[in-house]
Amino acid sequence: MQGFPLRTLIVFAYGVGNYQVTGGSSWVGSDRYDIQAKAEGNATVREMEGPMLQSLLADRFKLSFHRETQQLPVYELTRTGGNTKLQPTKEGSCTVYDLDAPARTPADPGESTNLPFCGLRNSQSGINRALDGKGVSIATLATNIARSVRRSVIDKTGLTGTYDLHLEWEEAPLNDAANPDISDRPSIFTAVTEQLGLKLESAKGPVEVIVIDHMERPSQN
Repeated sequence: MQGFPLRTLIVFAYGVGNYQVTGGSSWVGSDRYDIQAKAEGNATVREMEGPMLQSLLADRFKLSFHRETQQLPVYELTRTGGNTKLQPTKEGSCTVYDLDAPARTPADPGESTNLPFCGLRNSQSGINRALDGKGVSIATLATNIARSVRRSVIDKTGLTGTYDLHLEWEEAPLNDAANPDISDRPSIFTAVTEQLGLKLESAKGPVEVIVIDHMERPSQN
């Protein structure tokens, strides 16, 4: 892992959104760090990105925090009323990415397959953003949309299957993220409706946040 601020490392380690991490000094979001670590045995991706990264943060950054549930602005993801524009995934058209399998290194790519991995791929060019997905649940889609709208997104669609989708939009500046009425450019709000047949509606709801109590810059290796 290279060039990540501490806030982002906390996001990875605890599976939350960037907007769910509060507190701490200013450098928690500005200083960037490279992490090189080797796990003993056949550690899985889930173990490396979860408990092992959590232990590293506690050991090297002296990170301590507590959790709170706060009533915060959220978005509810709903259907527009008619049929959605999502395409149901055909069985066997993608390979499930197993987080509980041993993590692979670049020198150990594992068995090759002609099938793409199930899930979402995020691409960005300047302010142009895109999501391409195969075998994607609506819960996974909501989590990814949340990163752009900088709020929790609650799935209220009632859709339980997996879908193939393509979504593209122009990323709004931070101070426009909560405004679905941005003129003269396609926002993510417009894209979700026009391209997926869904919509984002403002609401308030309980959101669990991580509040940083203490952290320290790590010593040099």
